[in-house]
Amino acid sequence: RRGRIGCLMWAVVPIKGFDAPKQRLAEVLSPEERGALAEHMLSDVLAALSDLEGVVVISRDEEALNKARWLGARVMSERQPGGYSAAVRQAGEVLAGEGVDAMMHVPGDVPLITPDEVAQIANLSPAAPGACVVPSRDHDGTNCLALWPPDLFQPAFGPDSFHRHCQIARDSGVEPTILELDGFALDIDMPDDLRLFCAGGHDCGSLRYLHTSGIAARLARI
Repeated sequence: RRGRIGCLMWAVVPIKGFDAPKQRLAEVLSPEERGALAEHMLSDVLAALSDLEGVVVISRDEEALNKARWLGARVMSERQPGGYSAAVRQAGEVLAGEGVDAMMHVPGDVPLITPDEVAQIANLSPAAPGACVVPSRDHDGTNCLALWPPDLFQPAFGPDSFHRHCQIARDSGVEPTILELDGFALDIDMPDDLRLFCAGGHDCGSLRYLHTSGIAARLARI
């Protein structure tokens, strides 16, 4: 543990739940398939984060929290229904209050992230305050937001959040480090993301599930 990580960084992983998540995949996956995929992706993400000082999964869904606890993560219940940004902010404030040096936000739908990519972010070790923004493959979303300290500024996820987070960091007096990381770039949100994921030659639990369940073959025919 922490063999490749230089600072005391935690990860924060917000999860909506496994009860028919990923509504934008509804045209190609059943509710049960979407729930199973979400569980597999969470397992892949948490495995890639295991070298960090700690991992917090935050959710309003008890099933998701129980799954995360079983996988060895610390769990946190969302205090209020403020959405994704509020969940990350809540976890960041708690960690900062506990004296944690830094945190990285990681979505639960980036199953291709690797421990080496995680270490690249964690080992940046900028003089606090500092920020790192990792964009999605279309440079619209933010697929990792790392902050030194964890409550440096309030995150603002959603459309065009990559550019927005870079500007918020600059407005806070910090020039953000921007990292392009292949594993973080692909979040499984739309049917085309799923097809791209299935077409890759990767090896992770989520991809094995899609192949063994027959979903990958079915998508190839659509």
